[in-house]
Amino acid sequence: MIDEKIIKDCLYELRNRQAKYKVYERYFNGEHDILYNYAMQDARSNMKVVVNFPRRFILEEVSYVLANPVNYISFVNDTELIHLIDLNFSHWSKVHDQELLKQSQIFGESYELEYINRDGEFRATVLNPLNCYVLEDETADKNVLLALHLFSKKFVTDREFLDVYLPDRILHYELKSDNLNLIGENTHIFKGVPVNIMQGNAERKSEIDDIKSLNDAYNNVISDLVNECSDFRNAFFTIIGAEVEETDLLKMKKSGVIQVPAGASVNFLIKNLNDSFIQNLLTTIEEKIYQIASHINNQEKMQSNTSSLAMRSRLISLENKCSLMQSQLEVVIKQRLKRFFEYIELTTNQKYDYRTIKLKFSPNVPSDLAAIAQVITQLQNTISQKTALSLLPFVENPDAELEQFMKEKELFEGINLDGVVVDE
Repeated sequence: MIDEKIIKDCLYELRNRQAKYKVYERYFNGEHDILYNYAMQDARSNMKVVVNFPRRFILEEVSYVLANPVNYISFVNDTELIHLIDLNFSHWSKVHDQELLKQSQIFGESYELEYINRDGEFRATVLNPLNCYVLEDETADKNVLLALHLFSKKFVTDREFLDVYLPDRILHYELKSDNLNLIGENTHIFKGVPVNIMQGNAERKSEIDDIKSLNDAYNNVISDLVNECSDFRNAFFTIIGAEVEETDLLKMKKSGVIQVPAGASVNFLIKNLNDSFIQNLLTTIEEKIYQIASHINNQEKMQSNTSSLAMRSRLISLENKCSLMQSQLEVVIKQRLKRFFEYIELTTNQKYDYRTIKLKFSPNVPSDLAAIAQVITQLQNTISQKTALSLLPFVENPDAELEQFMKEKELFEGINLDGVVVDE
């Protein structure tokens, strides 16, 4: 039984975890530790350089997995159902899925909240551990018992708001110093808490954890190097064998001309930098970052005649990593379909089984279209045309493409297939 004490305990847990997750948010936004704890030097250049590897890697992974929209395939060849899904999802789900995956990689997990909007349409939004807490049971299925959504409203500064999602209703609270004040409740149409957990990985661990210390080291080394170079402007000026008045120094600085007696010497007193050592150190740290993150450096020079297969072989580690992300995302999308079909049953009295839908991801990777076309040609009498179309990376919806192909074929041949009667 969910009571107010459990809600307060969950809220307390949400507050306690925020400090940890704010670090991840900071790093993704480029606010690294070096901005706050860099060893400053008096009267010296103190530039702080941030190279934001986490942001680059996470956005690259999201683009790799979801640059192309997810395709839905019916096991029972129900084209009307696929059309229904596309009609209700196509105008919002692509950006939503990208944000859901991005947040899961930043924080280790993210949450999808499903709802019915003001127009009566099925929708979903993305929450993260900074504003949401999900309580699961102890079973193997880890069913969601409740979910908290903490938020504030514009121009309201003296209090926060909390929505509590339960299996049959939603409770609305006002918060002042974490004191709960129930201001309303309403029911929802779903058979369970309408919140899904998107795990970044099985351990629900942020990707930033793996490379944070290396990224900090890289920032420090490159900042030190930049500051050493900047300090050349303020290098000590040594004059041996002559006395120079302060007014003369100002004239020398302005005119760029130095006059000293015969036998005197003028030099800069500078620090000798071992640039090879510094560059090797930066290269070593950078390679380790790419290695641990399972990424490749796209700025490295490659042979001009490198084939797409060779390029893809370099991506094998990243592909393996992203395939795990796809598996986690598939679980969430299947749960989304389950609740969407609950909505369809309620509004149209039509029943559908989400388990009859298969998801197809099309990674955004280099493809050898000539090789794919050759394979399709060789399998022409072995596989269906729909399956052949699904092999082409630029075909987003094989069903729609096949339908369009048949219409064009009918038009070009001048045959009206609807008027043809087949004897049985």
